This record gives sequence, structure tokens and C-alpha cells, in this order.
Amino acid sequence: MSDNLFETIIDNYEALKYKLLDAQTFDEDHFGFPEIYYKIMESDQQRVDAFGNAFEIHDNLKNAVVCEVGVGTLPLTKLYMPYVKKAYLIENNPDIIPFIKEEVAKHDWTHKVEVIHADALTVELPEKVDFVIGELMSIYCANEFQVQIFQHMREFLKPDGKLLPNRIVNFARLCEAQIDKEVHHYPVNFTRHQPMFLTQQFLVNEIELLKEKKQGVSLSFSVPVLFSGTVNALYLESYVEVTPGSNFTGTDSLMPPTVLKTTNTIEVKAGDLIHIDFNFNYGASLDDITCTLS
Repeated sequence: MSDNLFETIIDNYEALKYKLLDAQTFDEDHFGFPEIYYKIMESDQQRVDAFGNAFEIHDNLKNAVVCEVGVGTLPLTKLYMPYVKKAYLIENNPDIIPFIKEEVAKHDWTHKVEVIHADALTVELPEKVDFVIGELMSIYCANEFQVQIFQHMREFLKPDGKLLPNRIVNFARLCEAQIDKEVHHYPVNFTRHQPMFLTQQFLVNEIELLKEKKQGVSLSFSVPVLFSGTVNALYLESYVEVTPGSNFTGTDSLMPPTVLKTTNTIEVKAGDLIHIDFNFNYGASLDDITCTLS
């Protein structure tokens, strides 16, 4: 069976190129993502472990009042619920609220939980909390309102309260990608789907979620080229500090490395210094990012 499965994957590399993109595309009618995306998230051990480790690092999480935004199918909730004093679980997808309530009712910590069906951008909490937990993350915080949600939710933190995750660092590389004309970006599912890199990885920006005041990014900088070729895309990566000592560098379930078309295409030679004007709003579509090269 495993041999046949591997052969099937090999035979369908090109067909699979954009399947992860389909699985991660926001569905307005569903108030979220396709059902398969929840399965992808639940089975991502690296992602779950990063948050689980963060919960272990914070001993004061025990007996704390927490709020988790965008709880989904509760993979993170179940890790901290046995220890906390109180938890407010916020979810905006009405289709999944009955599932959440049924799952909560199965546990002996059900009395500590208040499920709130609301938009985390506008929700009001009845009290201040010690922790706000939320993995509403997409690459560069572009497709998800992680930044704006935490800007709102940190109003409900106690003076020494914490956000989990704490910090996001965004990197990029200039590259030459084989990408269809009608496609503007795609998350990398297999190594074979990576582009040809023409520069080293460079820092784009850093987001400290407890302090971030901006609603987007507007940057202008230059990077040296290592190889001659055609630049038509950026290779985006986001590294996440859930809390100091517990990090997450992106997998296919959350913030995967992503190939994004640049606004224009240019020919470069090794040794050139390429200027980049980079602009986008947090929470906007990746397709709305402008990256102009000169």
C-alpha cells in the first residue's frame, strides 16, 4: 500500500502543486476554511507541540484566566484546559459551534469554559485575562487578521498578561518560479515545488504582537543577487516565536513557505543590487501584496 501511495504521489506531482492552496483558501460561506484544513491542522505535530511547549514554559498558566480566539476543533484547547482556572473560547464559524460545545461537554473541565460565538475583532470579554492564545496565522499575517485581532484582544490583558504567539519574523528570497499565469501565489507542498533561488534569505520585517501598532507593511530596501537569471517571484517564510524558548517555523498546515509573484519581472546578473518596494495590509489577500523590483 505504501509503495503504491508513493508512486501515486510521484505520478501526480504537478497535479498536487496547487492542492494545498485549495485546502487553505478562505470560504466565505463556511465562515472559515474547508473541512480538510481542520484535519491538516490537527495532525500537524510540529505546530501543536510548539504551543504545547509554550504552555509548559508558562507555569503561571496554571490557575490562570485565558482567552483563546479561533479555537476550531480544539487541538490547542485540550492541552491547557486541565490546568487553567477559566477559559473563554471564541469562534466565529457558526457551523463549528455545536461541535465545540459537544467536545467541551465530554471533559471534566466543562465547568471552566465559556464558549463565545463572536468576531474576535469586536468581541468584548467580561473580565481581564492572563493569556490570549490565538493561532490565526497565515504567511506574513497577510490572509488572516492575526495582527488586528491581537491589537483588539490585548485591551483585555492584565498588566502583566501575555500573548501566545508573541512574535513573528518574516523573511524572503528573490527567485525564479514556474507559476501559472492565472495563479498569483501558492504554498509549497513538496520540495520539487520550490523555485530557483537567486538571493540569500533576507529579513523583511518583525512583528511584536504585544506592541504592533501598524496595520500593514510599507518597506523599501535593496538586496544583492547571487545568481544571474529572471526574477519573477518572492519565496516567503514566517518564523513564529510562540513564547521565548518555543518556536515554530511553518509547515503545510500553518504559515507554509509560499511563492508569490512580484509585481514586475526583471533580468538580473550576479552581483547586482536589486531595489524592492514592498507593500501590503495585514489581513488582506496575498494577491494584493505589491512587490516592485528595480
